[in-house]
Amino acid sequence: MKEQLHALFSQAIDSLKSNDVIPADHETALVFERTRQKEHGDLACNVAMTLAKPARKNPRELADLIVQALPSDPLINKVEIAGPGFINVFLNNEAHTSALASIFAQGDQFGLAEPNSKQKIMLEFVSANPTGPLHVGHGRGAAYGDALARVLAAAGNTVEREYYVNDAGRQMDILAVSVWVRYLQAIDINVTLPDNAYKGQYVVDMGQSLASLHGKRYEITRDEFEQARTGLDDEAALDATISLAKDKLGNDGFALFFDLALNSILDDIKQDLSEFGIDYDTWYSERSLFETGKIDRAIKKLKASGDVYEKGGAWWFRTTEYGDEKDRVVVRDNGQPTYFASDIAYHQDKLDRGFDLAINIWGSDHHGYIPRVKAAMQALGLEQDKLKVLLVQFAVLYRGGEKVGMSTRSGEFVTLRELRDDIGSDAARFFYAQRKSEQHMDFDLDLAKAQSNENPMYYVQYAHARICRLFEKANEQKINTSNLDQADFSQLSKSQEIDLLASLQRFPEVVERAAQQFEPHQITYYLKEVATAYHSYYNSNKVLDAEEPLRTAMLALSAATKQVIRNGLNIIGVGAPESM
Repeated sequence: MKEQLHALFSQAIDSLKSNDVIPADHETALVFERTRQKEHGDLACNVAMTLAKPARKNPRELADLIVQALPSDPLINKVEIAGPGFINVFLNNEAHTSALASIFAQGDQFGLAEPNSKQKIMLEFVSANPTGPLHVGHGRGAAYGDALARVLAAAGNTVEREYYVNDAGRQMDILAVSVWVRYLQAIDINVTLPDNAYKGQYVVDMGQSLASLHGKRYEITRDEFEQARTGLDDEAALDATISLAKDKLGNDGFALFFDLALNSILDDIKQDLSEFGIDYDTWYSERSLFETGKIDRAIKKLKASGDVYEKGGAWWFRTTEYGDEKDRVVVRDNGQPTYFASDIAYHQDKLDRGFDLAINIWGSDHHGYIPRVKAAMQALGLEQDKLKVLLVQFAVLYRGGEKVGMSTRSGEFVTLRELRDDIGSDAARFFYAQRKSEQHMDFDLDLAKAQSNENPMYYVQYAHARICRLFEKANEQKINTSNLDQADFSQLSKSQEIDLLASLQRFPEVVERAAQQFEPHQITYYLKEVATAYHSYYNSNKVLDAEEPLRTAMLALSAATKQVIRNGLNIIGVGAPESM
């Protein structure tokens, strides 16, 4: 409908331009917004106010001229001028019921743009260090990221999902050492696990597994182990333990512990995400940046441009010249690249792969990291506008009204798998997706499991199931439901029906706006609106008791509502059950 109005208003403005009312060379932006109050019509346009200055006219006077120049259209009931110059458009019933024909014709594709008609987008999300199972905090980034990928694809973009595997660096060394300590304990060498090592049961299990496979092949005396850490603070002691492990185990031995931990946890992460309905196109290894020389090439380019300098044996990037608060190390004094160096090379590689837009979804604690990544892109001559960083607040989980603590290293956390087992993937995804990503979120497990109207997911899914049951009853009563697309839609004239039709008609607009604003939560808001409208309609009308041809039209409206709810739930990765 907005496209049709755009064409009508464009004709009116072109007519005014030809009569020198509006400058012929002035570009006109036509925007139609859904009104919030019925007395203001269905759609409002502010074009008279935007054109008043170049036309040198009062906005209301110009609005009147635009209305007079509008071609007649059978779908427009009337047009009014309101306030300082808004043009309010009142549609007739046929304009609303026309949505039903589109829904029946397009089915599962209703609301979706033509596939691959817009940008090629790479979406990187979760990318949690493979140092432990995914927990409920990661779950929010996972649900948001995948819902956003689905929304962007629904709006016509080509989307590739990517997981950046941090399989290099100190955190992985800490994990490997944590497994080694648990291995030593499993072969009865009573060494002490460093306080800042990884302490979850999954680490104990990996250590015991290696003990069963290799016996005492990688043992060390307790005294030698403890002596290496004596007199050191926690972090220094941990680094000393890593050095000891690498020295005693050798490259092959250390790689055994490192790779077992990496592959075991990464396989677990892949399984978790797949069972959560998320499958990635690419699992990108940080180590590959070293192996292919991409880090060295990126740093070499920065050295050539003078954007890095040597100080104290280390190489520093001049990030202060690009707005950062201080310069950052890219190569340590021991010759090893930093995480920042890996990220520089990784982001260059992202854009080298030909994406129109690369989206990073990071935890909100990474906010300060954005300027230095942007600085690196600018220094490398990359288009900063091709990188979009979206931040996600971790969810705070509540069970029985009590906050659940979270700490990966201490092993005190609720895993994503435990959450799914408790409330199901659908509930987890819906609850995660119903808030703006940057907003704080309290996740109420009790509410997520409640089978009541207070549970927003249950409320939406129940509307879909309720319509399915309506058609089961129709079939039981031998009511013909095979040609609903041929129903006499003009029978739908009640205010509740028009309101519901107007909501269904908005679905493509909601999808497009959610994609433009990177806000999949708009889909959940919309679905709750549609569910509310349908529940109210159903409770007020005995559909199957109506006389023909009204009954068939009411069934058509119900079928269209079911289709839109299913399409919307699919976009956020949530199922549409036929019974509840």
